[in-house]
Amino acid sequence: MIFVAKTLAGLETVLSEELAELGAENIRPLKRAVHFEGDKEMMYKVNYCCRTALRVLMPIRTFTFYSKEEFFNSIYGIEFSKYLDLKGTFCIDVFNHDSIFSNSQYVGQYAKDALCDRFRDDCDRRPSVDKDNPDVVINIHVAGKECTVSLDSSGSSLHLRGYKVSIHPAPINEVLAAGILRLLHWQGETDLYDPMCGSATFLIEAAMIAQHIPAGHYRDYFGFINWKDFDADLWRKVETEAEAKKRELPCRIYGSDISRRYLGMARENIEEAGLESEITLSNTNFFSSKPQRTPTTVVFNPPYGERLQVEGGVTEFYRNIGNTLKQNYAGCNVSLISSDIEALKRVGLKPSSKHQLYNGKLECRLFTFELYEGSRKKKFNASEEETA
Repeated sequence: MIFVAKTLAGLETVLSEELAELGAENIRPLKRAVHFEGDKEMMYKVNYCCRTALRVLMPIRTFTFYSKEEFFNSIYGIEFSKYLDLKGTFCIDVFNHDSIFSNSQYVGQYAKDALCDRFRDDCDRRPSVDKDNPDVVINIHVAGKECTVSLDSSGSSLHLRGYKVSIHPAPINEVLAAGILRLLHWQGETDLYDPMCGSATFLIEAAMIAQHIPAGHYRDYFGFINWKDFDADLWRKVETEAEAKKRELPCRIYGSDISRRYLGMARENIEEAGLESEITLSNTNFFSSKPQRTPTTVVFNPPYGERLQVEGGVTEFYRNIGNTLKQNYAGCNVSLISSDIEALKRVGLKPSSKHQLYNGKLECRLFTFELYEGSRKKKFNASEEETA
């Protein structure tokens, strides 16, 4: 069986790595997606365990069309009754680029009419459309004259883990947070600290990674559960095997924020995730903060000046971030993500790595800084002496 896992731009490589770890085959990175092959069990496993996938699509038909009539007839030719019960509901999710259709709405209308006409001709009745809670989500991807029709096995986006009950005004996507932690190769070997924790996304994703809690642990629904060929026994097997890998937290995970309001949001989300004994919070101004011990992995999402304004301006704010890191964070690996590339340069530190990512529609950079105790030269000399 062929599948396509959707992801955020910049996370294709880490998603490919995750799929390989889960046992997927013939993995091929695409743009904001990864192609892979596997069986039904693999589809269930990717939905439940994969941290950097947004959706898992199962293509059922690909065709070329040169007219709207050809498009309609090709959709009509798909035997949707194999996947959708007559009493069930459906919705159509459309991507349309550079085609004969002027907008996605027309694509969806033609596809809906073709599907319903096929059901009427075969069964004298048609299933209902439900845009809010459909039993089956049908994905239509149109690019030029090529169309791929897929079933969305995830239902709602997989970044909706199920633990977020309180939303920060400038949140970071859960898949992006997990992807950043994978880019940093962090698995719980060091403490992790988020000094501008907002609603605790980094902290919760880190605790889930460190304790081997599956990404879908808090979700109570996946799209494939309503498919006609859903295998309940196989699904229970996937859940049981994934949950059996959980372990005790091997490190400290803690966060702070200057805002008591945001700390309240963080606390609500942490409690919803049942991680209040694993994650600690404090009301602290970053510019007077320090890690509890070293080495520590520090990761945060500072204001960009887009949705959250900062006193004194973004440039001065980032310059002060750099000064604080130099003074208080020696012995730490520090990563921060921002859409303000010029402001990032004002941190005044040379990054050891850079990654281009997207937080929503905002193009961002993830900068990582290795802050050594003493000079870097001294560290290398000490390492050479130890090796000798």
